[in-house]
Amino acid sequence: MPDNPFAPFGLEPGPAVDLAALKGRFARETGESHPDKFQQAPDAERTAAEAHYAQLNRAYQTLIDPRARLLALYEWTKGAKPSDIQRIPPGTMDLFVEVGQACRDLDTFLEQKRVATGRLAKAGLMSQELVLRDTLVLLRMKLETLGAMLEADLQSLDQKWRSGDKDLAALETIYRKYSYLARWRQQLEEREIALLTQE
Repeated sequence: MPDNPFAPFGLEPGPAVDLAALKGRFARETGESHPDKFQQAPDAERTAAEAHYAQLNRAYQTLIDPRARLLALYEWTKGAKPSDIQRIPPGTMDLFVEVGQACRDLDTFLEQKRVATGRLAKAGLMSQELVLRDTLVLLRMKLETLGAMLEADLQSLDQKWRSGDKDLAALETIYRKYSYLARWRQQLEEREIALLTQE
């Protein structure tokens, strides 16, 4: 069974966490076990402090990321990984298609811009670039809306979870939506940076 990332902070496992409280616990715990405090300690004690500090960091990084937290909770609760994480989550097919098309359009445009020679050829691409930038803005807004909806779904699931309704199917669905959301954000961000930096 995977490690329980909630345990080092004394938290009851659940889909949502109070991030402010988690940060406070993390600061306290790491302050007490920071390796710098154990530099003069015997090897065994220093090694144990370093291992505990690393465990706290891993657990904290898992808990502050909703996607990683949900995956860890699923695996810890069920004792296995989700079965079909590549399946597109319900209610996101339109966005999946839009992001995919935008990425293809941006890749094509970036290649055209890369091979364009001369000012006239590059100037001819300006209107297309403006349209693509507008597309990026609209998609980012849609992703932010999806992120807000996921946060609301997560809070609702957390209330049910803590009242005893440990709905693993709903947990898996929200996890998969967070996974796609993170992937889409990264894909768009990479292309936006390429637009800004490519001459």
